[in-house]
Amino acid sequence: MRIAFYTLGCKVNQFETAAIAESLACKGGEIVSFQDAADLYVINTCAVTSKAAYQSRQAIRRARRINQAARVIATGCYVQIGLQELLETMPCKVCLVGNDQKHTIPEIAFEDLGCLEVYTGDVGMVKKIAPFFITAPFDRTRAYVRVQDGCDAFCSYCIVPYTRGRSRSLAPEAVLRQVEALAVGGIKEVVLTGIHIGLYGRDLAQKTCLLDLIKALCPAFPDIRFRLSSIEPTEVSDELLAFAGSQHNFCPHWHISLQSGSEKVLSAMNRRYKPGLFVQLVSKIKETMPNAAIGVDVMAGFPVEDEQDFLMTLNLLKDLPVAYVHAFPYSKRQGTLAAVMKDVVPQRERVRRAAALRALGEVKRMEFWRSQLRKTFECLVESRTGETGDWFGHTENYIPVIIKGLSNAHMQNLIVPVRLDAVKDDRVVAFLDMEG
Repeated sequence: MRIAFYTLGCKVNQFETAAIAESLACKGGEIVSFQDAADLYVINTCAVTSKAAYQSRQAIRRARRINQAARVIATGCYVQIGLQELLETMPCKVCLVGNDQKHTIPEIAFEDLGCLEVYTGDVGMVKKIAPFFITAPFDRTRAYVRVQDGCDAFCSYCIVPYTRGRSRSLAPEAVLRQVEALAVGGIKEVVLTGIHIGLYGRDLAQKTCLLDLIKALCPAFPDIRFRLSSIEPTEVSDELLAFAGSQHNFCPHWHISLQSGSEKVLSAMNRRYKPGLFVQLVSKIKETMPNAAIGVDVMAGFPVEDEQDFLMTLNLLKDLPVAYVHAFPYSKRQGTLAAVMKDVVPQRERVRRAAALRALGEVKRMEFWRSQLRKTFECLVESRTGETGDWFGHTENYIPVIIKGLSNAHMQNLIVPVRLDAVKDDRVVAFLDMEG
């Protein structure tokens, strides 16, 4: 059976898709591109914005157009929260699997009943994290490892607690087994990810935390470098930062969810910190890890955000040594507190503000890249470029580089020292530096 996958949304979705794909491949499935004719299409949907929900519906329709006779399984957050909408708009021969049942897809994938199938329940009642496991990611270089699922924060704009349920953690020994399997497979970089990774371990019978997990992983796997996915500013403790800075294999790369530089807006979002805390955190990170890349998530046009609030966010980021900005306009999600708020910002204005933040992000990206020139870093070699045949990879502080001076021999999945030379287009040109 030919099987194609399409994944929208977060890194947790990407990990889960990889685990499902590997399980189906072990059962005899042939994994093919989503653009190709397949017997089975699996679409892992997202619901974090209305655009993501629309793209999820489009992906289901696209699969049906490619092969009308194929079995189509849609799963993920949009299925969990938008089931009724999908039932009303999608072709009847679709299998809908909620997040609470996603782990059963390898069992039901080959059982085409020839009609509409629905496998969903109350994800809020799920107490344990689903048992996904991978031995090798598709690209064979960097692997995502989901150590946590769900969220207890209930930010006023966010639908995720309703689509993913309460916070649930993978036991430390299970995380170690997962990373060990990847190490045996030759993986050189692991990204620890979760829906709210800072909550890791609080739900386990034997309480633990993210810092304890990292303290177990870094020395146990000295040849693997570790990154974190997005983390809340309140959850980067001094102890976590100090330990991370002391480890050669913890990457100096932090992606932090700020959302707004306005105290008023943060309060309305139910974000439990003030902008000053974020400013202090950036300073601490740069003091501990001078070459660290600090990425930021920000939202534009939240219902109570006026022009002054927006400028507070813009000016706060202008004055900070952040490396890039992920900016997106507020998207109304039914079922959240923000959906019934007054003082709604017009859509055109939300888009304008998000564009201004993205433009600033590009300026900050170029400033960061140029500040790192003439320095030597360890680069994970990932792939060949189509234009020149040079090798491409990322440094430990997540700078994308074109590597000059490598031989034409197979170099994928090696970590090599490179000296950053110049910024060219949307990447940095670097040279192999064996003396660095």
